[in-house]
Amino acid sequence: MTLEALENIIKKYERPLIGIIGAANPLPDYDSDDGYRLGYELREAVNNKGTLFTGGVPGIGVDVYSGIVDYSVEKGLDDKFFILFPEMEMEPSEDYFTLANKTKNGSLRVEKIGKDMGERRSYIAAVADLVVLINGSTGTLDETLKSLYLGKQILCLQNSGGAARVISRFKKGEVEIPLDIDKSLITTFDSISELTKYLSTEFLNKLGENK
Repeated sequence: MTLEALENIIKKYERPLIGIIGAANPLPDYDSDDGYRLGYELREAVNNKGTLFTGGVPGIGVDVYSGIVDYSVEKGLDDKFFILFPEMEMEPSEDYFTLANKTKNGSLRVEKIGKDMGERRSYIAAVADLVVLINGSTGTLDETLKSLYLGKQILCLQNSGGAARVISRFKKGEVEIPLDIDKSLITTFDSISELTKYLSTEFLNKLGENK
């Protein structure tokens, strides 16, 4: 995948590009209703500007997309969503395609990038302007650290368990990660409403002011 191809993906969608990352098989402390609500409220937050995306795995990604789709269907809007998936023989979870059929756009947008899931994680970090972290296991933690290394802001739902808990503890200085990472890029939240309010008022509004 060339730099030009990566830039072409980024140019296709309205910015900021907000990546939502979490586990295919969620770890304890995760509630699927939280994933759904997060997706619903994130879709509301990007009404005026922005696009949402996930890595196309089942589990949390599907829960989030369910919320995105329900908001979009209720309001009669495009889902403002795409999937970043490796160039492999396999495809994203069928649940994504079923949900996408309900939307105004009527189909799932899938961007193929990277030869495998590991390489695709690096591209998630490169594509995202901002990353929302909910739960997650080792792959999600890898995506988070890659994003931080590239200077991307992380919005962490710290009570959702898994990688989100690790990153929250790292932010507080309770665990060490042997990488040169700016902790100020991490913002932690106790609730979904706090996270989406911050996204709308602090990130998206300031982005508009700076244009």
